[in-house]
Amino acid sequence: MDKTLKTLHLRLDSTSKSLTKNAISQLIIKILYSNQSALSLSEIEAKIEKILKTKIAIERTEKSLSKLEEQKEIEFSNKKYKLTRKNRKTLDKRYTESKDRLERITQKYFYPFHSTKENVIEWFSDSTIEFFKSYSADWISDLCYSKSNKIKTKSKDIFKHIERRTKNNNNIEKEDVNSLIEKFIDCLTNQKDTDIDAYLWEYGTSAFSANLLQSSIGADPISISAFSDSKCILDTNILIDIGLEASEYFEAFKKLDKIFSKLNIKPGYLHITKDEYINTVDQINKEIVRNVSKFDYSVIKESDDKFIKSAVARGCHLNEDFNTFCSQIGEPPKRIDDIIEIVEFNDDENLNNAIQLAQKDERKKNELNTIYFNTTNKDKREAPLIHDVGLIAGTEYYRKNEKAFIISQEVSINKYSHSKPHINNLPLAIKLETLINMLAIDNGGTDVNPNDFSNLFADMIRLNLQPEKNTFELSDLSKILDTELQIDQLPPEEIIKIANSLHQNISQGLSDEEVGLQLNRQFQEVKLKFVDDLDMAKIELAQEKKEKEKNKKKLTKTEIALRKRIKEEELKKYEKEISKNKLIFYILIPISVTIFTLVGIYFYNNNTEQSNFQNFYIGLIGNIAFWLLTSFIFTKPKLRKANEIGKNQIENEIDKRLEEETK
Repeated sequence: MDKTLKTLHLRLDSTSKSLTKNAISQLIIKILYSNQSALSLSEIEAKIEKILKTKIAIERTEKSLSKLEEQKEIEFSNKKYKLTRKNRKTLDKRYTESKDRLERITQKYFYPFHSTKENVIEWFSDSTIEFFKSYSADWISDLCYSKSNKIKTKSKDIFKHIERRTKNNNNIEKEDVNSLIEKFIDCLTNQKDTDIDAYLWEYGTSAFSANLLQSSIGADPISISAFSDSKCILDTNILIDIGLEASEYFEAFKKLDKIFSKLNIKPGYLHITKDEYINTVDQINKEIVRNVSKFDYSVIKESDDKFIKSAVARGCHLNEDFNTFCSQIGEPPKRIDDIIEIVEFNDDENLNNAIQLAQKDERKKNELNTIYFNTTNKDKREAPLIHDVGLIAGTEYYRKNEKAFIISQEVSINKYSHSKPHINNLPLAIKLETLINMLAIDNGGTDVNPNDFSNLFADMIRLNLQPEKNTFELSDLSKILDTELQIDQLPPEEIIKIANSLHQNISQGLSDEEVGLQLNRQFQEVKLKFVDDLDMAKIELAQEKKEKEKNKKKLTKTEIALRKRIKEEELKKYEKEISKNKLIFYILIPISVTIFTLVGIYFYNNNTEQSNFQNFYIGLIGNIAFWLLTSFIFTKPKLRKANEIGKNQIENEIDKRLEEETK
């Protein structure tokens, strides 16, 4: 279900839709490049169909062609399109660069090997395709976020994945298998090289483009599951249009016929609808006969009336021809086209009772009429009102035991359906245009799986349909990745809930913009309810850090002033202590020792031949010499060490006092 939700988001998100248009434009450019001659619109459509394995709405191709014309990338003349000469030269150069780059990478990072160079190059390209099929999101993550290391952490899984495919490759010698894969992993994880970066960007954006294109085509699995094996009850307005060549839905009905057959959808009508059809068409036929008898054929054939135009398309010319046409449409059609039969549902005797009871219920009639009045500002006519109440009742009767739904263009029936719950994801009623959209009748149908882009990606590489390097930017890849990661983090029950809600919004016929808006709102609501625990911890940590920084800024000025005051006080105390030590060691101690020496000489003079003066002089010189010697050897180093210890003690004392004073 998560893949389906990712696909639907890509299909509906406005940014993704713009990127998908770029992808289609690039596909057209490569188609024109691969053909030397100019191509018509139908030829381009045929080639797109061959690549995508399905047709896409012609409007999508036309819009892309118009955009390319405006950008001067293609030229249009004689109802055909071709590349401008300048653009073709540019593409020639880029294809040569791409080929040479692949050669250089092989030569630089994979030599030596036993296999042929051509086979190794082909293997390298094939292995890169396999890598991006499974690890595209991991590559984008590593590219977008510097701390992401997903490819390296998954290198063992990648090795096994590539190994399985390589062992089945008969063109690669057995001796080369392990070494080539190891070198391949090394290129992905360790090598910082502009050639490798450009090569991976080429393949990575091709995978990204293929994903966008594939997501935009085909019916989604929820819709296929919802409508499969169901009973489709056709309203009168649908029965009237089936088979009319001039109906705007003529081609759509042909495609619907095939899809109904494939999904086992059984179309039919109730007896009350058959009666209404006959009465309505009878009035239409009378009008046709009246106009045909009144006007000349030259006037009749120019009519805009879809019935007249359909009759003319069937070759009606004479009055008798138009009478034949009227008899042909007088009864409800037997088939949608060539395959599926349209039947009258009259196989349940209790069905009529349910219809009749509802048609007599004034409350139900008033409810439906109120819906009609609020939309059209007028009351619904009695006969159609009674029919529509019966149609709803009959369908609701079937829905009690089986899957059933109405196709109707009637506004009150569809608005009534919007107020009722889906059963097995199937609405009570749906407009034809909405059903066409949900089953992708004009855009791939039910034969295409929009969730799997792998085959398209491989074909794009092998057919040289890679988008130009500037088609997408890193921010484009990052945005899509972020959405996918958000979906991956959602609980499974929430994914199912969002996907089903999205399906219901689409079935109501809401515009893509409105559906996309509702989807984004639901994403945001669920994110607020179910944030990953790790993300919550990161948020709390970031908030705590922010708060600390805020408080720190608040306290910085006060703290600086306080620290300055304490430091000044401590420095005064320290300088006082230093001065005291210097006084003791450099003045008091030397003077005291000198005095003691002189006193000793005076009292202990042993009547030597030297005079007292000479003894005093020698003693003084000796003391000075001793003082100088001890100062350099002992006193000065001791004071220096004490000074360093003192400074450290000052810082500790400052921190201690700062802590005490800020408590």
